[in-house]
Amino acid sequence: MTNLYINQIFIRFSSQIFCGLKPATLFNISADRFSEKALENWKKVIQEQGLSIQVIEKISGSILIFVYDFMWLRKLIDDSFIQAYLRGKGYSNPCNTRECLNILFKRLQNAESFPHEVGVFLGYPIEDVIQFEEKQGKCCKFCGYWKSYCNPEEAKLCCEKYKQCSRMCTQWFDEGYSVPQIIKKYKKMAQQAA
Repeated sequence: MTNLYINQIFIRFSSQIFCGLKPATLFNISADRFSEKALENWKKVIQEQGLSIQVIEKISGSILIFVYDFMWLRKLIDDSFIQAYLRGKGYSNPCNTRECLNILFKRLQNAESFPHEVGVFLGYPIEDVIQFEEKQGKCCKFCGYWKSYCNPEEAKLCCEKYKQCSRMCTQWFDEGYSVPQIIKKYKKMAQQAA
């Protein structure tokens, strides 16, 4: 039962990264439902797709899973505005993606309050991440995978695409398709829709 639960969680939250819609995802698995064996299986699947995974054990006993596309994050962090933002958040060398990720992972593990800059790494618009902090999460124009303050229509479309991807990939996974088959199936469908 635990492996089934972890499989469902992984495919639901990682599908957007597998299908190339976003650079990273972050999700929580309760420690009592965590399975090292299931995690090892998923690590292999993730690495076969050219992606990376970081398991972050919180002091509270929960497990955070960060799945990411390192090369995409490198391009994202290469933006001078994002580097300035991260520098302001205490990232001493925001040009170094690996160093930035290590700082983020430590903050996710140890922080009592959530490090909001994680939104940048998850691919959310920097303007929304900044506004979320300034407005303390209040008064957003749209709430989906993130709170949008600056371009709610674009955020709605993006979140709908994320939901649709997750729903379809979960269905295909439940039908017995492997992750590589799901990715191929999704990309073919996306090409036909374009």
